[in-house]
Amino acid sequence: MRISRNLRGLSAGVVLVLASAACQTDLDVTNPNNPDVDRALATPEDVQNIAISSVNSWYLTSTYIEPYLALGVTADVLSANFGNFGMRFNNVEPRIPYGNNSAGGDREVTNRPWEDNYSTLGAANDVIRVMRGGTLGDDTPHERFLHLAMWTRAASLMNLALLFDRAFVVNEEFNPETDPAPELLPFQQVADSASKWFDELDEASTGKTYRYVDDDPIPLEGGPLTAVKLNRIGNTMHALLLAYTPRRAADVAGVDWAKVKELAEKGIGEGGGTRFDMVVQGDGGTNWWSYLNYYGNEPSWVRIDVRVINRMDGSTPAKFTGTIVPPGTSPDDRYMKAQGGDTTDTVGDFTFAGDVIGDAGRGIYMQTPWWHSRYEEHRRFSPTAAGTPVPYLLAAESDLVHAEAIIRTGGSLAEAADLINNTRVGRGKLPAATAAEGADKLLEYIDYEREIELMNSSGFHHFRRRHVDGLQPGTLRHLPIPAKELETLQLPIYTFGGVGQPDM
Repeated sequence: MRISRNLRGLSAGVVLVLASAACQTDLDVTNPNNPDVDRALATPEDVQNIAISSVNSWYLTSTYIEPYLALGVTADVLSANFGNFGMRFNNVEPRIPYGNNSAGGDREVTNRPWEDNYSTLGAANDVIRVMRGGTLGDDTPHERFLHLAMWTRAASLMNLALLFDRAFVVNEEFNPETDPAPELLPFQQVADSASKWFDELDEASTGKTYRYVDDDPIPLEGGPLTAVKLNRIGNTMHALLLAYTPRRAADVAGVDWAKVKELAEKGIGEGGGTRFDMVVQGDGGTNWWSYLNYYGNEPSWVRIDVRVINRMDGSTPAKFTGTIVPPGTSPDDRYMKAQGGDTTDTVGDFTFAGDVIGDAGRGIYMQTPWWHSRYEEHRRFSPTAAGTPVPYLLAAESDLVHAEAIIRTGGSLAEAADLINNTRVGRGKLPAATAAEGADKLLEYIDYEREIELMNSSGFHHFRRRHVDGLQPGTLRHLPIPAKELETLQLPIYTFGGVGQPDM
């Protein structure tokens, strides 16, 4: 059997994993990766360029339509009944199993994140191996490119840990010619490895003062990437990894919340310095754009589940039954964008369309007259489609995980309330949360803020909902390894989801 090198970009991760695993089963394997790596990393400039391109690969993978739109609808946050991107069948009620079939219509829900994250991780490993090996002599690029590769590697493994039930962990030292095949590890061990890699990045980049200017790897709004920004972004992502890894609310108590608190204090929100959002400037769809927001704010394609609207305005039923209920009122300023001649001073993150889309025969409950319009300039049919600034991480997400960590470690409820109020009061204009309301009520506020304030900033909707057992019965808690991969590895094909079936 011949394993093709079919991943986007350079990969020394999954391709080598597959080659090695296949060798263990006496298959005829051709591994074309090593010659490519030698040529691609022949000079310091090559190493620098691959370190930079790995960031773009991570970003496009982390904001892609698959799996995040399918996970958004199955979490009852987004809603759509079109067959694209795994949205229809993963939105069916009662829930049915995910169709893990290498020839199935929804196969890319698992294929894309698996292959693309390993492609990015592999490229980062290549850079780390060459730089740590010292094979480029005195012309080795500045340490900032090593740190960049360390960041993309940890961030890619974080994606795999959050998304899949199992994955391979492969570092820069893996040699497919001499090393035994790596094992598929359960998600918690994968998360532990990603956590270790984030720790290494934090230690290496703390106190550094370098800036990326002419060789800026990511078009951040507010100026070029710096060592400080890279460090703080890494710490917030590390905190989110720890907090969002549990698949059930019962497991959340087992998180190392003291470490989450420590990381969040060094993140992009309160405590780490001046708060900042990780906002990426879109370039119109050439290299930098959020596919998630390209469709996630497009009312002709993806809408907002009325369950979310119901949380802001109780007069809207939590499930759509075929009757379009006019907008009501909400104390939350983010509720509805002003329309027509309305000049009220509202933020308005959501828009009432007044109609529904899609085939009602596929399930009336999939329809909704509401859409998310906070980032509408980035949407598919906007004049500025894919060309506007769009967030990946908001300071609010760092503040909210910080607040949860304070509460779960028995810290100051007043401090936690202040962190919640950064957006609850700041953008929502809601009554301020107070310590007197108690820990349980503050945790409810955190869940609400995550759902409303963080909408479409990243694809984390599903992780946040499973964090509080907010998924309806039969909804998968994580994805299986793609059927195509299982076939290559000669392992049984399995799946998750469906009422009465295993969800994880």
